[in-house]
Formats: sequence, structure tokens, C-alpha cells
Amino acid sequence: MPKIDWTPGLGRRSRPLRRVLGMSQRQGLMLLSGIAVVMVVLATIAALGGFDGDSPKASGPADGSHAGDVNAGGTAGGASGKDPLKAQQVLLASVQHYSDLLATGQKIVGHTRYADAVAYGRAFSDPKSPAAAFSKYRMSPNPEADTTFVEAASRAAAAYGGHSPSVLDKWSRDMAKVKADLGDWVAAAADFQQGAVTQTALDAAAATVTQDLATAKADAAALGG
Repeated sequence: MPKIDWTPGLGRRSRPLRRVLGMSQRQGLMLLSGIAVVMVVLATIAALGGFDGDSPKASGPADGSHAGDVNAGGTAGGASGKDPLKAQQVLLASVQHYSDLLATGQKIVGHTRYADAVAYGRAFSDPKSPAAAFSKYRMSPNPEADTTFVEAASRAAAAYGGHSPSVLDKWSRDMAKVKADLGDWVAAAADFQQGAVTQTALDAAAATVTQDLATAKADAAALGG
């Protein structure tokens, strides 16, 4: 940019531009400052492509999808982060766990019913007897104290986006019943071995647990839907 001389000069040809424009020296300096600011602004716009003929466009995939959206390439749960299928799998695994506990206990007990407590005591001294095996089962995995369904409910709620839908609450209540009735069956099985409970009563206790498990399984199926 040519240098503009705002200082006074001699002769007609050397008159400063401010005099030609009829300005005072102060006004001329202000005009020069304004021009400089405009030049800086224009240079900035040009650097940003403001004079390319097209308005700036937001960058993104050519197909118009929004890579930044939660749904794009995200989990099956969608924008809310919900994954009902995962939550359902957690609940079903817990139901199966308690079902396995019952099945394991039933396999140990079988139909071995000792005549009385004395006969039971003699059998108990044999580590391979159903009496000893069932006593060990009560200590580990200890089904009567198993509350793993509580953790399963928490994990399912997390998979459901941190929320606890009503069907999950129902599942928790039904699983609490499973746990309680399984404990009742274990106690009945111990009494059965000692001759204090009949096979019919033991089968009825097992049927109650089985029905509880079916109810909890239906709850899990509803959550997945």
C-alpha cells in the first residue's frame, strides 16, 4: 500500500492529501486508521474463504448423516442409551442361576429319605452320602443366602439407561420370592432327608420355586419387549 503523506508540503504539487480533501491533520489520521481496520477485516474474510462464491457449509458425511449424533454408529440403545435386550439377558441369566441352584439341590437329595434323625446322623458321617453332600451344598453355594439377583437388577437398570422401569421392579419383587421359596425348599429338603417331611411336601416346595422362576422369566421377557 503506497505511503500517504499527511504532513504539510510546499508548492501546489506537494500539497498533502488531507488539504486536498479539506481535512485537518487529526481528521486525516482518523481516516487512515479506519482504512487500516477495513483492510485487516477484508484480509481476514478472504483468508476464511468468504469470497469463494459459496457460503460456508458444515462439514459432515456426504450422505447427510450426522456423525456426531448419539444414534450414529452407537449402541442398539439409541439416543437414550437404553439397551433393553442387554437388560433382558442380565435378568434371564439371573433366573437361570437360581434355577440351577434348585436343580443342583434336587440332584443331591434325589429320593434318599432316611428313617429318622439317628439314621441321618450315621449317613452324615460318610462324606459321599446325600446327607453330607447336601450339607456341603448348603454351605456352598449356600442358596439360602444367595441375593445375587439384587446385583443383576442393578446391572439391568444400568443397561436400561440408568432407569428402573416398573417391570424391572416387578422382577425384583418376584426374584425376592424366588430366593425366599428356594430357602424354604432347602429347609424342607433337609427335613425330608431326616424323615420329617414327605416326598409330596418336598415336591410341592420345589413346584413353588419353579412357578416363581417362571413368573420372573416372564418379567424379563416383558422388559426386552
